[in-house]
Amino acid sequence: RSTLITALALPYSLLGAFLLMWACGYTINLMTLLALSLSVGLLIDDAIVVRENIFRHIEMGKKPLQAALEGTKEVTQAVIATTLTVIAVFGPVAFLKGVVGQFFKQFGFVICFAMLISLFDALTIAPMLSAYFASKTAHGEKGFFERVFAPILDRFEIIQRRMEDYYEATLKSVLKRPGKAIGISVIIFFACMFTGKFVPKTFLPPQDAGEFSVDYDLPPGTSIEATNETGAKMDAIIRSNKEVELAALTIGNRNSESNVGSFYVKLVSSKNRKMNTSQVKDLLRDQLKDFAYASPKVKDYDAVGGGQRPFNMNIVASDQAQLEVFTMKVLERLKKNKGLKDVDVNFRPGKPEVQLVLNSNRASELGITPGSLGLEMRNLIEGTDVAKYRTGGVEYDIRTRLQEDQRTLKTNFNNFFVPNLNGNLVRLSDVASKEEKTGPSKVNRQDRARYIQIQADITPGAGMGDVMKEIDTMFASDPELKLPTGFRYAYVGQAENFKELGESMVTALFFGILFIFLVLASLYESFVTPLTIMLALPLAFCGSLVALAITQQSLNIFSMIGVIMLLGVAVKNSILLVDYANQLIHEGMDRTSAMVKAGKTRLRPILMTSLALIAGTIPIAVGLNEASKQRTSMGIAIIGGLVSSTLLTLIVVPAAFSFIDRFRLWSNSTMKRVFGVAQAE
Repeated sequence: RSTLITALALPYSLLGAFLLMWACGYTINLMTLLALSLSVGLLIDDAIVVRENIFRHIEMGKKPLQAALEGTKEVTQAVIATTLTVIAVFGPVAFLKGVVGQFFKQFGFVICFAMLISLFDALTIAPMLSAYFASKTAHGEKGFFERVFAPILDRFEIIQRRMEDYYEATLKSVLKRPGKAIGISVIIFFACMFTGKFVPKTFLPPQDAGEFSVDYDLPPGTSIEATNETGAKMDAIIRSNKEVELAALTIGNRNSESNVGSFYVKLVSSKNRKMNTSQVKDLLRDQLKDFAYASPKVKDYDAVGGGQRPFNMNIVASDQAQLEVFTMKVLERLKKNKGLKDVDVNFRPGKPEVQLVLNSNRASELGITPGSLGLEMRNLIEGTDVAKYRTGGVEYDIRTRLQEDQRTLKTNFNNFFVPNLNGNLVRLSDVASKEEKTGPSKVNRQDRARYIQIQADITPGAGMGDVMKEIDTMFASDPELKLPTGFRYAYVGQAENFKELGESMVTALFFGILFIFLVLASLYESFVTPLTIMLALPLAFCGSLVALAITQQSLNIFSMIGVIMLLGVAVKNSILLVDYANQLIHEGMDRTSAMVKAGKTRLRPILMTSLALIAGTIPIAVGLNEASKQRTSMGIAIIGGLVSSTLLTLIVVPAAFSFIDRFRLWSNSTMKRVFGVAQAE
């Protein structure tokens, strides 16, 4: 019955959250569903604390109704504090700007919605059900299930009692030498934070969705037939792998370039292959080395068609020739960077073209102007729509131009004629000469200047943050790659978003910690007591970093969401300990005895709430399918932070409580003397 009463918080809170989502016009999408899935472990925390305390009062011999009233009243402030700290974190975070803000907005608000409903349930529904649906054990009787599972339940009871006794003995030992416990914890903290050096930092983790693309391009001007022939050879190699289910080749692109091709590759189900998506991509990179002349690029599938890869950097300048030379130097250097794969540029030199050089004096004598010459050449080669043809209700454009074998300026230069101002035809060779040159296939502009973009994939296990740091150092210290006058570089796409992510996370952490402090200070009417409670925050962060380092996951936007979530979750254990210790102190118990009793009494709800949240996060950490594997770092960061904060909080917070509470009393008396407030005798 206790389990059912507690578990009812889930449907109540989730349905209530859906109702508030509908009222706010939110949709069911990746971030709102992710928020609800993460909330599952949080939603029953309040109900667990209330129900466990009521159950404890029933075990003391009180009637269910009395136990429900007194048990709920005893933990009301603690429950409100734990819920408000979570809301205090995700409320402000939802107002972050930029791409990161778009990720957090609905995510943060949906968690706040669910937590508000769970708080209402914990303080109303759970006590009501506990008062009127108490089990028979409350009256000294054993029900059917108690008799059937008595051996198992008794065994759990023995384990629980031993755990509480062991923790009580440990706590007494710690409180005799609190400074030693705090010192050891500080050493553990810095040792764990050092592991953050081995955690790669990036914006989005590598996809393992079982699909990707392979792009290639030949020299500009290559015919569709030649591009297709190269694609057919690559297709045979790609299809020869048993992990590949489908390979679809597309020749050309939206810019009418016949020299480019792209494969969409879909892998068989993850159950039927031993390699993940990243490993198959690495295998194909090796297999396609013989096609280096086609610059093959194995990259993530771009479903929206944006064309951007994980790493993108623009080099901007006004002079196209200098820009090309300098960019090629940078490209060669970045190809040696171990953190980048398939480094390439969006620029291809060597597009063949025929340029006309006008003889100004001769053209003026014959009545030929540059504008009329250019317009006529366009009409002859590209053509002009001169009329409409209508038949059967359908209208067709009529375009006139030279025949295909006549349009080649390179071979038919002497056969072109252009009209002068009088309408007479003048041979083109009489007023202009031709020059065969090569030029860029396209010119990109940014902020009224030209740019060339360097693109690459991030090597699995490497971090975008480390790559960007190395590039910044390269431009700053390498004399060969010192930016010429008028040159600059800028990160775009995910690289730009990564920089924004760092700034947003600092803002989120600052405001999260600030609002947690303000909430706790207002609830406990003290600016000192929250310091004890908030000691759990650094303990949670170090656990997250260690967990990410052990599992070789990256610190990305999803794991960052998990870290932000820990701000509100990690302090709940501290709140349960400190809140009950303060109640016992107000009742007349000395500080040490109060903390020992609070620790022993609150050990069970602390472990229950932590284990419930860990259990709710396991599906995210495991990644039940290919689509969810990209978010496993979030679950790992949360679980690691919960384990470290729970274990260390049970030791560090009681040890620090004696120092901080003495400081609180001293500061209160000092402030009263300073401001002349009379102290009670």
